[in-house]
Amino acid sequence: MKTLVHTFLILLISGSLYAQRTVDHVGIITGPIDVTTKTTVGELTINPTVAGKVIVRFDGTCHASVGDLIVLAASNTTDWHVNDGNVGIEVVDTDFNSRTFAHTRVYDVTPGSHTFYAVAHNYVETDGTGTATIYGSLTVEFIPETAGIVAHEGILTTNADLSTLTTLASQTIEPTVDGKVIVRFDGSCVASVGDRIILAASNSPSWSSNDGNVGIEILDADVNASCFSHTRVYNVSAGSHTYYAVAQNYVETDGTGFASIYGSLTVQFIPSTEGIVAFEGIATSNPDVSAVTAFGELTIAPSVAGKAMVSFDGSCYATPGDRIILAASNSMNWLPNDGNVGVEVYDNDLNHESFSHTRVYDVAAGVHTFYGLAQNYVEYDGDGSASIYGSLTVNFIPEPSASGINGANAVPFVVYPNPTAGEVRLEIGSANERHTLHIFNANGALVASEQLMGSSAFNVDLPTVKGIYLLQLMNENGASSTVKVIRQ
Repeated sequence: MKTLVHTFLILLISGSLYAQRTVDHVGIITGPIDVTTKTTVGELTINPTVAGKVIVRFDGTCHASVGDLIVLAASNTTDWHVNDGNVGIEVVDTDFNSRTFAHTRVYDVTPGSHTFYAVAHNYVETDGTGTATIYGSLTVEFIPETAGIVAHEGILTTNADLSTLTTLASQTIEPTVDGKVIVRFDGSCVASVGDRIILAASNSPSWSSNDGNVGIEILDADVNASCFSHTRVYNVSAGSHTYYAVAQNYVETDGTGFASIYGSLTVQFIPSTEGIVAFEGIATSNPDVSAVTAFGELTIAPSVAGKAMVSFDGSCYATPGDRIILAASNSMNWLPNDGNVGVEVYDNDLNHESFSHTRVYDVAAGVHTFYGLAQNYVEYDGDGSASIYGSLTVNFIPEPSASGINGANAVPFVVYPNPTAGEVRLEIGSANERHTLHIFNANGALVASEQLMGSSAFNVDLPTVKGIYLLQLMNENGASSTVKVIRQ
């Protein structure tokens, strides 16, 4: 259950000297609040210096009143769009008065200030009080155009026949270097009574049992939708790779076999040089969760400071009368409200619910362990056990300041001629130290490394392939500077 990921991080600034990934997060504890109009419950502003893409995710738990439909959305405005531009939750009664949710959007951004929102609205079905209480997370991850690949498709599929395995969306990426791909499929599924709908993010137009999918069932013709979230992580080499959002009516097939799905397929490629991605697929059946229990555990060992975005999602099976708390955490514990999500099942047939919980932690260089936790809490009328099929994902993003690129501790050096026909002269301002020179190509791949010492000037041959190269010079104390050079 425990996975250790040791990575010596080679930090590179691709294209622009300040074009690094960043992540911002706000924990949401709001309510009860009036959401009869469109209401912002979380807000984050970023100021990238280069163009890129932003992945915006809003997930958690929503408590509502019977008769209300609460729309929830991650958005680049204080509004939301119909269908795949939001998810919606309804509660069953005053006891089963909360549901989990997850919604993801991807936006193209230019340099400058951009604000993103977590939005809630009581909409269409308004027979309740119009109030809601929300515990969750708004997460905004910025990816420069030269620091990774993000592919996204909003899914708007109405009344699809899912009696056979069906591909709802697919995205193809073509990385030029090795790395990891995080594939997430989340949203809302409207189905018919008696059907169980399986949903999965996959690297093939298929799915595997247990942690390789999540499943939803609905209560009745009124409370006929359920939110879901499923994540997979794959190791990839340079080349073409296609990923899928798939669905199927499976095992329980007493309904029509048709379903409507509104959501997102998000594919994020992270080069090996851009951070750490750790992943554990979880398929654990019926342990006693009367105490805090770790269903997943991942340890990373970054060599620089940064942020760790931790996600725990999947399906939780429980017994009627129990409330199961689930949390992504940096300790064998969890915090109330936005520090966890909770699920309750309705009966022995409708005995599972999808969940999603995200946290972001500041981490220093060194060893850090993160957990996917569960506990039976507050309501104990069931047998106190739970089965979880899902994923624990840790996405480490180095702090921009960790690069030491041309900052206060930068290593003084010059490179000429630039552009060059192949050879450059490198002159260092501190000749008595030993330095390491890393040469990266425009795709982020490390193409050469060399130890430099005993002189203040060196002749360096660039690779024969024409293009842009980044020369990063690092001293013995870890301070560094980077210069972009054009090979003609």
